[in-house]
Amino acid sequence: METLNPQQQEIVQHHTGPALVIAGAGSGKTRVITHRVAHLIQSGVDPSSIMMLTFTNKAAKEMADRVGQTVQVKNVQKAIIHGTFHSVANRFLRRYAALIRYENNFTILDDSDDRDLLKAAMAEAIGKADKNFPKAAVLQNMFSLAFNTNCDAHTVRSAEYSKRHFDLEALIDSNYYYLDQYAPEILKVFHTYRRKKRRNQAMSFDDLLENWLELLMHHRANLNWVKQVQHILVDEYQDTNKVQASILDQMAAEHRNLMVVGDDAQSIYSWRGANFRNILDFPNQYNAATFRLEQNYRSTPDILELANNSINFNSEQFEKELYTRRPNLEKPVLYKLFDPNAEAEIVVERILKLQDEDVSLNEMAVLYRSHVQAATLQVVLTQRGIPFLIRSGVKFFDQAHMKDIVSFLKVVFNPLDEIAWMRLLKMLPGIGNTTSQKIFNVFVEQQSVRLTADNEALQKRIPKKARAQWDRMLGCFKEMLREDITPSEMVAVVFREFYRDYMMLSFENPIQREADIHYLQEFAEKYKTLDRLLNELSLVGASVIKDHEADNYQEDEYLTLTTIHQAKGLEWDAVFLIGLTESQFPNQRCVYPEALLEEERRLFYVAITRARKYLSLTAPLITSSFGNNEMSGRSRFVEELPEDLLNVISASYDDYESYYMPRNSRMIF
Repeated sequence: METLNPQQQEIVQHHTGPALVIAGAGSGKTRVITHRVAHLIQSGVDPSSIMMLTFTNKAAKEMADRVGQTVQVKNVQKAIIHGTFHSVANRFLRRYAALIRYENNFTILDDSDDRDLLKAAMAEAIGKADKNFPKAAVLQNMFSLAFNTNCDAHTVRSAEYSKRHFDLEALIDSNYYYLDQYAPEILKVFHTYRRKKRRNQAMSFDDLLENWLELLMHHRANLNWVKQVQHILVDEYQDTNKVQASILDQMAAEHRNLMVVGDDAQSIYSWRGANFRNILDFPNQYNAATFRLEQNYRSTPDILELANNSINFNSEQFEKELYTRRPNLEKPVLYKLFDPNAEAEIVVERILKLQDEDVSLNEMAVLYRSHVQAATLQVVLTQRGIPFLIRSGVKFFDQAHMKDIVSFLKVVFNPLDEIAWMRLLKMLPGIGNTTSQKIFNVFVEQQSVRLTADNEALQKRIPKKARAQWDRMLGCFKEMLREDITPSEMVAVVFREFYRDYMMLSFENPIQREADIHYLQEFAEKYKTLDRLLNELSLVGASVIKDHEADNYQEDEYLTLTTIHQAKGLEWDAVFLIGLTESQFPNQRCVYPEALLEEERRLFYVAITRARKYLSLTAPLITSSFGNNEMSGRSRFVEELPEDLLNVISASYDDYESYYMPRNSRMIF
């Protein structure tokens, strides 16, 4: 107890009944949870009656291990029920699956297997789908979102599922409006998919939670495990969805010893189903004791003052004021810039300067709202020889939709590029690995790419169902071979004439991918020739360290690039928050209603509080919007900050060079 501050001690010694711990960023909440569990055990509580839930198995294991080190009781960490909601649900269901007509050896479907089962359901429900019917990956994301945003104790059914289960129609209307015409067929697929999972004795990850809740609601008298659990502690409660909150309601209904720990100011995952109301309504719903952790052990006073000022613009929140006893180093810096090119140069210069001051690259991170905002920076880092890791994500130019578009460019540059052709041909309906290889073999045999109507050998290889899309693809190539066309215009042609329709039906987040492609179009404007553009993209790809390679990386240091969402829970000595341009951050789709704007501001708050010592904010005036430069203005989140809390620097800008590309191709029409 002597290692805890007074606020932490009060939480650890809380007796019984519901409690909410509002844990500010960097306030030592993990220590509080582990000491709370240790205190319960030392007070005579059976470790096997304690349940700890969090959002990663790694975090749950670390907390259980720390409890074991604290109380010095043999194997105590094994006795405590701990893990993610899904892993604990799996343990629960293995005991009681028979009550909901499952065997205890049911299969858990990973994403790939789940998608394959969904494809089988599509074939069974609607037979041969329209060529424009959404792909299985799109439906998989849709069904999961419907469950995570709509499912709670009032919508779960016991054995059969009503036709309007999870209100899937409403979700299509609001989030997938471009698929409205297919709503009846999608519903048929949905119900067939659910029946097949039950018939196959298989559960997806969402099913684990739904079936756990179903057991609690309809078979409570037969669940000895519920009676065994007498204390529940939940970390990151602000990230729970409706079904998770309902599970906790049911599990704690009798003893009410439910302590939830979280920070409403760090609730940033509504897009994947998290419900902000869970934490906000908890005190009234449970008549719970409320505690606040406000002493920050991470950041300097100046950084915290900036964070406090920003988040106070939100109306829906618990009042708190982070403070620290750490000394100040320097004020956060705000760079007012013209565009992303100037931004990238400034960030690199600042990184090199910090290195000269003995700040390790490993202790620096660049944070952004979306990967598109770091695309130019990735190029400049590569040119300057600075190694970087893109955390928990594919590098911008290596995303599937980027590689699809670039494959068109590669084929124009080198018409006998086999890898690029394989990728393009497999976009066409009815063409897989075998057929695409046969088509390409025609090119090899003819030693050229003759995309003409009199090329009988080629026409014979194109399946009938692919003819219409093949003709559209040929139209793209014909347009891309104009003498006066630029690389940027080529990207626009591909997207407009072919790829947009394909993308809308093939990916679960087409609107974001559309923005990425518009950025690629703008990025390509800087290159006179197609070969220069393709060479630059190849160099960027070769310079990125993959997540799984980081531990074995031979160099001493690397810079981290990450979205803010992926950075939550992490911290660095120096943080660069880039792309603070209106319409980019806050995202233009999140300005209305007010609840979405407040979540964007919480995201800004999370980014600021990742920094321990140095914080740099970069705010370009212009951004890309549908391929055109727009004077969007600096982010409102920057404009809200008092300038006396910042060291404001306005940087100069060199005009773009205009590029024109001479044509050279062996493709014949």
